[in-house]
Amino acid sequence: MIITTLFSSASKEKRWVDQISKKFIREVSIDISTKNPICVFNIPKSITIFKPEAYLPQVIALGPYHHMVPHLYHMERFKISCAKSFFNQSHRGQGNIKFREILIDKLKELDPVVRGCYHSYLDLDDNTLSWIMAIDGLFLINLLQDSFVDHGNKKMVGDTILSRDLMLLENQIPFVVLKEIYRTLKTNSSEIDEDESELFFMMERFCRANSPLQLSSISSCSYNETSHLHLLDLMYHLMVKNGSPKTERSNQDEESSQSRSSSEEIEDMEEGIYSACDNIGEITKIAMKFWIGRKILKPVQVIQDIPWDKILTISGLKVVKHPDKNEGPVVVEINIPSVYSLYHYAGITFTSTTEGIMGIKFVEEEAALYLPVITLDVNSEVILRNLVAYENAMNYSNSSPPFSQFMDLLSGIIDSTEDARLLKEKGIIKGELTNNEIAELFNGINKATRSSGNKTVVKINNYYKRKPVVRMFKFMHKRWFSIWKVITHLLTVLLLLLLVLYSFCEFYGCPKLFGGSS
Repeated sequence: MIITTLFSSASKEKRWVDQISKKFIREVSIDISTKNPICVFNIPKSITIFKPEAYLPQVIALGPYHHMVPHLYHMERFKISCAKSFFNQSHRGQGNIKFREILIDKLKELDPVVRGCYHSYLDLDDNTLSWIMAIDGLFLINLLQDSFVDHGNKKMVGDTILSRDLMLLENQIPFVVLKEIYRTLKTNSSEIDEDESELFFMMERFCRANSPLQLSSISSCSYNETSHLHLLDLMYHLMVKNGSPKTERSNQDEESSQSRSSSEEIEDMEEGIYSACDNIGEITKIAMKFWIGRKILKPVQVIQDIPWDKILTISGLKVVKHPDKNEGPVVVEINIPSVYSLYHYAGITFTSTTEGIMGIKFVEEEAALYLPVITLDVNSEVILRNLVAYENAMNYSNSSPPFSQFMDLLSGIIDSTEDARLLKEKGIIKGELTNNEIAELFNGINKATRSSGNKTVVKINNYYKRKPVVRMFKFMHKRWFSIWKVITHLLTVLLLLLLVLYSFCEFYGCPKLFGGSS
């Protein structure tokens, strides 16, 4: 058995030893576990398999994860040019030597802290990592500063793909790095806290312009109250803290599995039939070697040769699995009716709330489901998917992650273009995407939570099941299915009896039974 390791050469192994020894020595004076937790993750394949391109940069790489990717490296010259120009604005005429002394050496001192922010091992030496962080950090701050003008928070980014890449989880630059770079740029400033808050407001402005959901105000999520880890983390907290946590949650999972399903019983029945056929086949092979065996067991062999596969399929006892030409992962959604069914069959209306995802609720007396307004554009799916991945990676609100539950709810109720049209009509969904694009977006997002602990979903399902129209439809469907199943089984038994009778008469003759002559 071949064991793979992180080390493909002796030099990389030596580099790892050097990094660990330095980190071990500095660990005494630098705490990398509490103030700066792991916050930049490699997204697992179980999440990216549904749409890999939504988690990978298309134009520009920030940080060490995608730095050496060939198709992104052509932007390196552009990043260096922007970073150098931006640095020279605050340190005119000081050259490359001053850049090393002022910025690179400071980032080297933060090496253990920077590495502690990343989920995966970084196979880079201290100098290389410091240069990557310096150039990418300067580029990002320059972009945050120059991407907007004061026009009421209107988006001014020319390249939407660039904005998309900045919100990827694997493309994040830790705030501790940005803070150190920004302090270096503001050498003439005497107020360090003022510099950090200025950086925070630039990040907040970018998040507000690119967020699909309304974000909380600065007063409810200020810089002084919480330290944000990077750009995506800031957007996440501004979303989650918009409104008070009024979402009700249940302690039980409404999707509990049954002790024994009918499909398992069918599989056992099918297995028993095949086992019996195999045993009969072995006995027949032995008996057919003798004359008496050939005479007596010939009908048994005919019965054994009956096409049981087709009979079981006709009777509904076996499900035929057709091979899919485009095999891929199957998207799983929570168990909840669609917008169309809720609106037309249960009379449930959809109303917007200003309290964000924490204001999601179902009021039974009003037959109204309150949802936050969501604005969708070409970048929204990427941002939504990466926010879900980040929430699960950080294990925020372990029992009931609010953002993942919100995405599960939308994915569950939006099944068709008609569902998207109704939500647009009610003012829940806005933006430039068509109804078909909206339906495809949410139908492609897999269930993010392991179990649905959202009591809102439970209340909706219970209310829906109590409606007379729904109960009548389910009753008719259940009865019709049961009657059809009985008829199918009776026809199958009749067919088997006829086949047995035919095989018997084929060898022994049945003139008296049918009133004919031999």
